[in-house]
Amino acid sequence: MRWEALFADLQVQSAAHRQELFETEVAEAVGLEWSRTMLCDRFRAHIGHQVTLQLRGGAVVMFTIGAVGRDWLSGGAGVQAWLIPAEAVVSVTGLSRKAQQESSPSRQRLGIGAPLRVLAAAREQVVVRGSMGELAEGVLVGVGADFLDIRSTGQAQRITTIPMRALSSVRSAAGLG
Repeated sequence: MRWEALFADLQVQSAAHRQELFETEVAEAVGLEWSRTMLCDRFRAHIGHQVTLQLRGGAVVMFTIGAVGRDWLSGGAGVQAWLIPAEAVVSVTGLSRKAQQESSPSRQRLGIGAPLRVLAAAREQVVVRGSMGELAEGVLVGVGADFLDIRSTGQAQRITTIPMRALSSVRSAAGLG
């Protein structure tokens, strides 16, 4: 009878040790997976949700996430449509711990140049901001590998060329839709 209690105690200790090892392995696996998560994966899991973004240069935007690319996100803030490089985001309030990787290999390759080219093809009027404030307002007329061209709508109709690395946001000059 005494040995039965001893063996039962050993079984309980063994089961507890196995459970502890299992929990440790799961925690390590979760930590490894989380360490591979990109900010855009977090944004992607929150499409349709409102977040508050603080951008490089100090702008704060209450933003509803609409689409997310490899290195950018777009959506609406008030009556404005916005396109924001992920690297321009300084902080985000409103994300949960969810993340979602892009499942489409073709969309995984689309950087911020892709939506900018769509806007240029549509000759959209935009306001471009950088860390020092507004850089240009006018019609987006061209997008290169690492720059974009904005033609002002004033009488001079000058073209301002802006390096992509200088962008903190591109927003519609008029209201949505």
